[in-house]
Amino acid sequence: MKALLLLLLLNHVWCCEFGYTKYHDNCYFDKDIDFLKALVQNSQNGKKSPRHDLNPIDLGWQHWEDGRLVEFCCSTSTNTECKMDYELSGSLPIEIGSLTELRIISLESNKLTGSIPFQIGQLQKLEELSLSSNDMSGKIPKEIGEMTALKILALKGNNFSGHLPIELTKLKNMEWMYLSSNQFSGEIPHEIGSMLKFKYLNFSNNSFTGNIPNEIGKLKELQYLNFSNNFLTGKIPNEIGNLDLFRLNLELNDLYGKIPKELGNLSLLVSLDLSDNKLDGKIPKTLGNLSRLKKIELQNNKLNGNFPQSLLGWVSLEELNISNNEIIGNIPLDLGRLEKIKSINLSFNYFSGEIPVNILENESIELLYLHVNDFQGFLSDNYCNRVNEMKFLFYGNSICSPYPNCLKYIGKQDCKE
Repeated sequence: MKALLLLLLLNHVWCCEFGYTKYHDNCYFDKDIDFLKALVQNSQNGKKSPRHDLNPIDLGWQHWEDGRLVEFCCSTSTNTECKMDYELSGSLPIEIGSLTELRIISLESNKLTGSIPFQIGQLQKLEELSLSSNDMSGKIPKEIGEMTALKILALKGNNFSGHLPIELTKLKNMEWMYLSSNQFSGEIPHEIGSMLKFKYLNFSNNSFTGNIPNEIGKLKELQYLNFSNNFLTGKIPNEIGNLDLFRLNLELNDLYGKIPKELGNLSLLVSLDLSDNKLDGKIPKTLGNLSRLKKIELQNNKLNGNFPQSLLGWVSLEELNISNNEIIGNIPLDLGRLEKIKSINLSFNYFSGEIPVNILENESIELLYLHVNDFQGFLSDNYCNRVNEMKFLFYGNSICSPYPNCLKYIGKQDCKE
């Protein structure tokens, strides 16, 4: 009897519960191990595959709790804490659906192919899914809407395509969505305005069409919005001015109409890029209120009228590009008074009058492009007293000789003999 009790005790000490396997005196859930084994097996045809006999619990970086895999990271990227010398390839195993305790999985910068298995919808505790920089394709499965704990979805730099499933908008805990550089198409769902915890939203470099939903203005916690390089049309919603954005990028679309004056309410904005659209009308004076703005790009539109004359609110501005528009009038003197400005590009417009001396003498300016406008008059010799060299182009105007001796390039000027 004692021998039997001792045998039962030893069996309890040295054996795991049913469905678990022992490695290094610890018990691991068999189905979690099966997923890791499948990853190793699927990767064997890659150029830098993990060893075929690699112990599954040694794959990448893992964190287990009570025998269940809760965090897993395996990447070739130096930007991650789990950089490995080998890379994963092949398809993402359907066994991923068994990782029901998983909270974080990051497999970015590998050579994974194929689509996201619909079984991923079973990961209802998953908070972060990162598959960026792989060779994956197909559509986002509608089952992703069942992953209600998901906060971060990063699919950048793959070949995903198709419309965004409406089920995606069920993810009310979503904070960070990075879908750039894929082949997504269709319209951005209006229901995105119900995902109120968004902080970061990047749909750039895809093929989205239709209007920017007005409901974007409901995302009060949003700090970064990038819809650049798509086929979006319509007007920029005034409601964007209700947000507290740090960065707004809508470049390379087919947006038209006026720049909303409400964008002047974005007091935290550091970078504004509306370039390469079909925007017209005047540049709103309210943009001059953006005291944290470091970079503003409005080039390649159809903007017209006078440039705002009051710019002293741009105390942080470093780069200004409004080239290839239809702006008229004089350069505001305030532009030359900005202490941090480094780059000014006003080329290919209809500016007129003389070039303000304070711009030519501003030592912070490294690049000044004024070519192909209607500037007139002369350049002061004081330009040659600059301490810091400036790249200066002013050809295609009516600025006449005599020119400062230090000028390296003058170009064609419309000056009568």
